[in-house]
Amino acid sequence: MSSLSISGEVLAGLTTIAQQFNLSVEELLTRISQGKLAIIDADELEDLLDIRDAALAESDAENQERVPWQAVKQELDL
Repeated sequence: MSSLSISGEVLAGLTTIAQQFNLSVEELLTRISQGKLAIIDADELEDLLDIRDAALAESDAENQERVPWQAVKQELDL
């Protein structure tokens, strides 16, 4: 097993995150290394959720109605 030195600031941040999951810092790092848990930026999470929502909306049968180009042109007086 290899050792890792971290600053007090990093340890405090890891401790805060671990407490949010009711884990020790060691358990948190173990789960991350096993791929069971990931820490991502909030903006990245929001982007991923937006992509998921868009994919779900596109696959919804209610969103599958097609509008002919002629109807669009007529509605826009083109």
